[in-house]
Amino acid sequence: MAREPSPTVSRRRLAAELRRLREDAQVTGTQVAQVLDGSSSKVSRMEKAQVAAHREDVARLADFYQVRPAVREALLALAVEAEGKGWWDAHGESLSESYTTFIGLEAGAATMLTWQNVIFPGLLQTADYARALISFGDAWNALPPTQIDRLVRVRDRRGRILEAPDPLNLTVLLDESVLMRRFGSPEVMRNQLGHVLRVAELPNVTIRVVPLERSSAFHSFVLLKFPQREGLDPLHDDLVYIENATDAILEESEQKTFAYERVFHQVLAAALSEEDSLKLIGELAR
Repeated sequence: MAREPSPTVSRRRLAAELRRLREDAQVTGTQVAQVLDGSSSKVSRMEKAQVAAHREDVARLADFYQVRPAVREALLALAVEAEGKGWWDAHGESLSESYTTFIGLEAGAATMLTWQNVIFPGLLQTADYARALISFGDAWNALPPTQIDRLVRVRDRRGRILEAPDPLNLTVLLDESVLMRRFGSPEVMRNQLGHVLRVAELPNVTIRVVPLERSSAFHSFVLLKFPQREGLDPLHDDLVYIENATDAILEESEQKTFAYERVFHQVLAAALSEEDSLKLIGELAR
């Protein structure tokens, strides 16, 4: 059984396909706009996934580009999915735009590779650890308790993707310091470490620790890979998500995502084996 499609991912893939079709046909955005009785700015927004392309517009473009029946069917399916709503949309007022986008992308990803050298990634966090983490900081920038509750619920909901139908394949590289950096009480950390051990039992989850003496100074990042669509040609659409103190960055170019994947495997080569990693986590939990 497949997961529910992510409107964010469907919109992104549809945008890439429409852009590729236009470039292959060697026509301009202005020419495409005439087909849609619209403006070139509308075409640009569609091809950048800034707006969803409506099914009627996609059907007209499929006819204009004279695509094969299988491609037409796949494009129309993407258009229907792109106009849908994800569970995260109900929390839109509580989430930043970049975080909302990331959740939508995560929800439709096939694989996540992540290197974390400060905190446990969201998909591995317990509610108490997440609460302590979100509450950490100075009093001036503190969030109201109700806002913290909403963010914790969102983080908990995200974690379900690991046990969903057709679950996300997750590989996590943790700097050893993450295991020792405490947020909340000792009990919160003990439960957090125990939770990581339980999640690691899932067949689609791999967790490995990079010991301090081999640690990498490279900042934390998440690399997402997406499933290919039946009826459409293969497309490189990996992306990298990087958080900083005030915002987040999405890197989508093939050159940059390839570079980050090489960094990931470089850090992976320095990590303990999965067995030794879980043994270390267990010892710290005790």
